[in-house]
Formats: sequence, structure tokens, C-alpha cells
Amino acid sequence: MRVEPLSVASISVREAVDGSYVLVDVRSPREFAEGHVPGALNLPLLGDVERASVGTAYREQGAQQARMIAVDLISGGLPNYLRTLRALAARGRRLAVMCWRGGERSRNAVLLLALVGVYAVQVEGGYKAYRRTVLDDLEVWKPDRPVFTLYGHTGSGKTALLRALVDVAVECRRPWVLDLEGLALHRGSLLGGLNQPGLRTQNDFDALLLEALLRPKGEYMVVEGEGGRIGRLFLPRSVGELVRGGIPVLVSSSLEKRAERIMEEYSPGTWDAADVSRFRQGLDSIGARLSSPITAALREAFDDGRFYDVVQGLLESYYDPLYQRSSISGRDFALDFNVSDDVADDALRLARLLEPLTEGRDPR
Repeated sequence: MRVEPLSVASISVREAVDGSYVLVDVRSPREFAEGHVPGALNLPLLGDVERASVGTAYREQGAQQARMIAVDLISGGLPNYLRTLRALAARGRRLAVMCWRGGERSRNAVLLLALVGVYAVQVEGGYKAYRRTVLDDLEVWKPDRPVFTLYGHTGSGKTALLRALVDVAVECRRPWVLDLEGLALHRGSLLGGLNQPGLRTQNDFDALLLEALLRPKGEYMVVEGEGGRIGRLFLPRSVGELVRGGIPVLVSSSLEKRAERIMEEYSPGTWDAADVSRFRQGLDSIGARLSSPITAALREAFDDGRFYDVVQGLLESYYDPLYQRSSISGRDFALDFNVSDDVADDALRLARLLEPLTEGRDPR
């Protein structure tokens, strides 16, 4: 006789992420690190090693034996695990439990919680369904207000200007900043992953991006001019069209100021051995596209610790010509904005200049 699994109350992915639930992700830490719902809590029933053991048992010995091994593995820590979840539920919000595809792990967690008087729900389809929802929503998203795209040579201060616009106080329309590089944890250039707080996965980038797009914070949008990728992360088609279709604004700064700004952002004096190695690899990759004398001069300057000379040399010989061809030449800019040393003042000045340009613009 076949025994059907016990059913539990369930909700859809969209209901789970609307903000009224505490979302508990019971997948292993490695699964969670590859991608998760923003704001979800990772409280795994099994760690990475334990999950691998259960998976091996499932393949070699069958489902029943794998379940018994799983019970043995979680039994010792189960009381504390349930106490943690009860404490979360005691704060007044219901728990929604998610696993990979809305299967045994999340159902079992909901059943265990019911034994200690906590009413939780299972997320239908689990993280797999959430990931599909994110991709589907990104595919059809379109802006409903004017968009400005900031262009400018490497180091011109576009990112700092964007982030200062978030806090700008203007008398009229408020800018809505979409910081793609901030979401990606990457500055977009070949060496843009240096001096960053971590690595972003494609799954998490997409999820954070959609969350930002669905929460408008101003009457017009401002983004930075990006290509199809930021580091190793791909921009969704809809966001790529948003960037390319924005009203173009050129942000200008002198070569010397740009080199100084890059030195401040990348802080080469704080690099560890891994950062130095990554920079050397990037320099070798760029050097393959430059003349031998220029490449040799850049390597010598880096070995001597003359980082400012390296930066300035890279701008003049590589980044500026490349960016000029790809993003500046032939583009009709609505505004040429020269930055100063006061980024807060620049942001206010830019907001005042952009506001009249939104009039009569059809975002579609």
C-alpha cells in the first residue's frame, strides 16, 4: 500500500515575497549562497556535508533509508532548531518555509513546527519557482517614467554622482537612482571586482535588480551607461534596453582628477596578495592589446609601486580610447555635465538640470 505524504498549508511564491511573511529558506548553506530571495533567512535542516550524505544514500539505498539517515542527522539539533523558529514566529509574523522545489525539506519543517504549536506555510515550487518568477518578471518589465543614462570616461565620477543623487533634496521632481554596479558588486571594468565587499551571483543580482525595479523611488530614473555585462554578470534584456534607451548625459572630468578618483576607490595600498595577483592577471590581459613598450612601462610602474602612473597609463592607452569608441563617439548628448570636487553639490546641480528635460518625454 502506498502512503501519501502528509499535506500542509501552502502559498504561492508571489504571496511569500509580498512582505507579510518571514521567509525561512531551509536549503543547505551552499544552495543558499548560490541564490536566494532577498531578506530570506537561511535555517537549514541539513548542512552541506549532511545533505551530500543523504543524497548519496538516496541514490544507493533508496528513499526510505535516506530519510532515516536524515532523521539521525537532524535529531540532535532539532530542539534548538525549533526554538529558533518559534522565536521568529513569536514576533508576530507568520513563517513561510522554502526549499529547492517545495518538496520534503520544507514540508517536514512545517510539520515539525506544527508539533510545537507554530502554524507555518510551505512555499509552492520553492526557490526554483521563485527563480522562474524573477526571470519572467524581468523579461516583461518596462519603465513607466523618463530615464537618464549617465556616460563618461572611466573615473569621471558617475557612480559617486549616482549615489549622491539618492539623498538629494530638490524642490520639484525626485530622481530614482538604479545603481547597477552597486547591485553587482562590480565597477564594470576588467579590474572592477577589486576592493569590493564580496562576489554577487547572477541569481542574487537578478533578484535584487527586480526588487529595485518594483519599488520606484522618484519621478524619473537615473542609471549608468553599462554594456551587456557588469563583470561576469549579465544584464537582463529589459534592463539593457532601459540603459540604451535613456536620455544620454555626459559626465566629464579631467584625466588627473579621474586618476585620483580611481586611486581612492581601488585603494591599492590595502590590497592583499590575492588582489595583487588579480591585478597582475588583468594587466596581462590588457597588455596583450597594447604595444610592447606601453605594456612594459605599465608593469614596471606597478612593480615599483607607482600605482598612480599605472592608472593614468591605463586610462590614456586603453580605457579612454575603448570607451570613446563604444560609448561617446556619435552619441547626441542632451547634457554635458562637468563634475567638481563637491559631489553633494554636483548631485543637486545635476538634479536641477535634469528635471526640465523630463517634460514631454514618453518613457515607452
